[in-house]
Amino acid sequence: MTGGLTLAVMTKTSIILPAEMFLQDADGRLQALLSSPFLQIRHIWESYVDLQDVNEENHVLKAQLAEMENEITTYREALIENRRLRQLLEIKKRAPWKSTVAHVVGTDIAPWRAVITIDVGRADGITPDMPVLCQGGLLGRVIDTSMHYSKVMLVTDYHSRIAAIVQRNRARGILKGDGARGCILDYVKKGVDVQSGDVIITSGLDGIFPKGLLIGKVKLVGRRERSDLFQYIGVKPTGNINEAEEVVVLMRPPVKNR
Repeated sequence: MTGGLTLAVMTKTSIILPAEMFLQDADGRLQALLSSPFLQIRHIWESYVDLQDVNEENHVLKAQLAEMENEITTYREALIENRRLRQLLEIKKRAPWKSTVAHVVGTDIAPWRAVITIDVGRADGITPDMPVLCQGGLLGRVIDTSMHYSKVMLVTDYHSRIAAIVQRNRARGILKGDGARGCILDYVKKGVDVQSGDVIITSGLDGIFPKGLLIGKVKLVGRRERSDLFQYIGVKPTGNINEAEEVVVLMRPPVKNR
């Protein structure tokens, strides 16, 4: 009797257990199916939140990078300016007259003129015809002044005239501005030995520029028409004519009364 009951129970269990498992699997699939959209939505939302955090972090990093780049640019500019000022101080030490440093604050936009504006004027003791130097050599001369600003005609201006000599053989001439081409050393007779690379300096004979200021170097020597008595001598200024940011103005010493 006991054996029969046990067999019946086992038979019933063997039938019920698979059925329960089937129902549990079905229920699990149904729950998974129902919860899947919610899980996907949750996953999408979490991804969106993570993406927003990443974007915000990127904005912060980009802002920090931009700030660092600005600081680096500022430090680099200060270093470059410091280097230029050191060179100008060396020019001041070698200058034959008392001098003052000025900044270039403007340029004349007319193509036929080569004139700049500097930030010193009458209040600083600046007067017309004072020589102006830059890194590399002579830049030009003051042609007009206001109380706090001055106009400077560059050596390349078509109206510029400077008494000059060839340093090697002391041949004299007049240095004329030739615009974008630089300068021309005029009135040097044919037959005078002038060579490419010769250094041109001020002669001091014009009463404006002291003797011995570096102007430029000969870049071309040629002949003119047969009737012309003089050579064609092209000169390239050694000063940074078009890039000058700071300059040195030579303060002409006062004329002593006899």
